[in-house]
Amino acid sequence: MLNLRTTLRRIKIRRRHISALYITGDKANENYVTLQPFLDFADTFRDRAELERSIARRGLDVNLDAVLSKYHKYQSHHGQLHMLDEERESVTKQLKVLAKSCQEVEEAELQRLKERGKTLRNDVKILKQSFYPIEDDFIHDFLNLPNLLHSQCPSGQEETLLYRHALPENSQKKGPSHLEREDLIHFVDNNRYYMMDQAAHFDVNAMQALARYFVTNGDFVQTANPDFVRCVLLEANATPLEHYHLVKEEHLQNKLNTAFLTGGGSFESYLGAMTKLCVYPSVLPLHYVCCGRSYSRAESHKYGSLSSLYTATQTNAVQCFVASQTAHQADEQLELVLNLAIDFYKALDVPFRIVYAPATSLTSAESLRAVIEVYAPSLQRYVSVGRISNYGNYVSKRILFSTRRGKEYDFLHLIGGPVLYTSRLIAALLEHGIQLENCQLLGSANNQLKTTLQNDIQQFKELFK
Repeated sequence: MLNLRTTLRRIKIRRRHISALYITGDKANENYVTLQPFLDFADTFRDRAELERSIARRGLDVNLDAVLSKYHKYQSHHGQLHMLDEERESVTKQLKVLAKSCQEVEEAELQRLKERGKTLRNDVKILKQSFYPIEDDFIHDFLNLPNLLHSQCPSGQEETLLYRHALPENSQKKGPSHLEREDLIHFVDNNRYYMMDQAAHFDVNAMQALARYFVTNGDFVQTANPDFVRCVLLEANATPLEHYHLVKEEHLQNKLNTAFLTGGGSFESYLGAMTKLCVYPSVLPLHYVCCGRSYSRAESHKYGSLSSLYTATQTNAVQCFVASQTAHQADEQLELVLNLAIDFYKALDVPFRIVYAPATSLTSAESLRAVIEVYAPSLQRYVSVGRISNYGNYVSKRILFSTRRGKEYDFLHLIGGPVLYTSRLIAALLEHGIQLENCQLLGSANNQLKTTLQNDIQQFKELFK
């Protein structure tokens, strides 16, 4: 097995000075609150040792002692503000009772209560002004704390092999690059390339075939997602903003909540539909799959010196999204998605494997990531052609995606990720000398898709007879 060694490093979290996910009251005159996340302080700080291990294994530059110190300061000021609010409410109630009373009220007592109410109002206003920077400082640090790692996440700096199909031939010999196939690929740079002939057909057919396989064999529902995602959802998913292109808008109402070009084949493109959504437990688990574009710059940042279809910014992708009620059910759903993906890639008869990525490769929202990798002869290593991540209920708490159980709400556990990047798969297949038009699974899946479309059209015509 070929292991990609990574160096554990201290990664400084890059973030904006002001967040779109949490806006304090002093900034409300210029921006409005789009989403108020559920801040689960008790659950986050319950197991400090585990949280510290998650931070250390990810290589994050986070001082948990400093965050906890800010938390205690936040609690103290929040408690004072709560006490003043309660006293104000008590004085207001007393004034209402005296106003309705038929008995004569001493003017001195009435005046005393009014003066006390004014003093409390001023005290609350002053305390709020001093509390805003404390709240802003702590909450943003809190929102940047990572998810706890899954028990299956590799403890070392190397990935863990989960599944492997076939071994690459002549792995010691560097093979020809897919870029030499100029009859099928015209490559300019990571942002511009063109598929031609069979490559162009395969680009679309593979995407449709895999999505259809998920629908027919995994009971998934196919959706169409937006290509643009607001910053608040990227922050909710702890997605590094540099992974996507910022969209320049002329008339932006909320200056903090800017738009980014992600593509409909991204995990974040699902989050808008799930925000503030409460579903019945009977409909769980939710299974969704989507074909769309992906405009992620993550790979080009990781391998900046290389330019090929393996690091291209844009590609067609098949994105899956699964929501379940418990952590155990989420593990089962991850296994289901991986088994469906394995069936697809085995039919292509190309050397591939599935590994669990080390903690240093994960985003703060991910607790576990399974990576689908195909061997690339030109690079003499495995390259990612898809991935499925376990987010636990980390993201659901931030977007308020829940299910109701009696009078209580449970936040859902999410599984998702792109199970296929078509451009990377095409590059690997070409380097292995596999004829794109000879992939049997794709042909049968497309025939099934055509039959289904014909049936749908026929039923549609019957309605208007």
